[in-house]
Amino acid sequence: MKRYREFLPAVLEVQDTPPSPAGRGIIWCVMLTMSAALLWAAWGKVDIVAVTQGKIVVSELSRPVNAAVTAEVAAVMVREGMHVAQGQPLIKFNDGHLQAQIKENRLRQRINRFHIARLTLLNRYYHQGSVTAQLPPAYLQEDVALAEQAALRLTAEIEADRREKAVFDSRRAVLLAQLGEGQVEKALAENLLPLFREQYQALEALYQKKLTSRDSLLESGKKYTESRHRVVAAETRAQEVRDSLHQIDEEAQARTADKTHALAKESAERSDENRVLETQLNQLQSLSAQYLLRAPVSGTVESLVFRDAGGAVEPAQELLKIVPDSGERVAEVMVRNQDVGFLRPGQKAAVKISTFDFTRYGWVTGELRQVSADAVEDRELGLVYRAVISLKRRTLLVEGEEKLLEPGMQVTGEIKTGRRTILSYLLSPVMEALDGVGKQR
Repeated sequence: MKRYREFLPAVLEVQDTPPSPAGRGIIWCVMLTMSAALLWAAWGKVDIVAVTQGKIVVSELSRPVNAAVTAEVAAVMVREGMHVAQGQPLIKFNDGHLQAQIKENRLRQRINRFHIARLTLLNRYYHQGSVTAQLPPAYLQEDVALAEQAALRLTAEIEADRREKAVFDSRRAVLLAQLGEGQVEKALAENLLPLFREQYQALEALYQKKLTSRDSLLESGKKYTESRHRVVAAETRAQEVRDSLHQIDEEAQARTADKTHALAKESAERSDENRVLETQLNQLQSLSAQYLLRAPVSGTVESLVFRDAGGAVEPAQELLKIVPDSGERVAEVMVRNQDVGFLRPGQKAAVKISTFDFTRYGWVTGELRQVSADAVEDRELGLVYRAVISLKRRTLLVEGEEKLLEPGMQVTGEIKTGRRTILSYLLSPVMEALDGVGKQR
């Protein structure tokens, strides 16, 4: 039959040839495919998302770091975006005048302490009579020059005291010699006095018997009287010498007491001065601490005003901010006015980090936490609402390493606001076109 049709004219051959079953199969396949696509479009759904732009921020407020004094910046020890630990130095101000005052204060305290040590040794010398004119080794280790000066002054004071004592000892020795001579003279007069008395009494008895002359009696009486006066005079001189010795002893004791009192007074004054200086030093150190700014918390540096030394600052001027590590990372995004009506807290979101290609490294899932109550003006987007998306993770796996999401990274937040069928999605342009038919603005 087939060979018969081969010899027919072309038109008759086509008319007599039955339709190919392959064509019918293709038609049926197309129809089935279209029916399946229509059913899929009618039953299948896609997510409705609100696309937003924003950045990574920390939920905990950034900690501003302000200057507390008027000063010149001496050194900037951090840079923008640098991570710092709590207490780490950030900015150093020029505090040369304070350091000079602190140095002078410490020097005055050290001088007073060395003088107090000298006065202690000198007081020990006054009471014990001998002492080593050398400060303890600890003072030599602290400041050799001051220790040597204090030792020289101590030696000079001890030598001056010894010279004064030598003068007192010399005066005392002279008086003791005079006292000795007076006692010898008194003893001689006392020994001669009985002899002269006996001689006078014997001559007086002879004179009464007319056996001697009156002149002899008077001469003997004169010697006897002179001898009695010599005894009294010797006793008087001895008492005067003893009084002088007592006066010298009192003067020596008074001199020692005066010097001891002067030492105690000077030592107390220097101790009082050191207490005042210590209070002033604490105040200076507290003020000096304000010339070195330290990180209040561990975090990342941002909004750094000065990059190097030389700038002048005023009290309360904000110099930088620290974004705390402890704060939760969130995405702060701007929602367009036409999307805000479909947003509510709790909606799921996908946050794509612009720093890392989401097609290679994925994205971070999140949840809409809040939407601002009022819009703000944006130069490019117009009136927009500020929204916060909480993130499920703080890191993103990049090339096998977990990268921390740093504040300031730009993000695209896709907030899922609902679902719609694919058919309605495909027909929406047609419906919009039909809605505009027959209308003119």
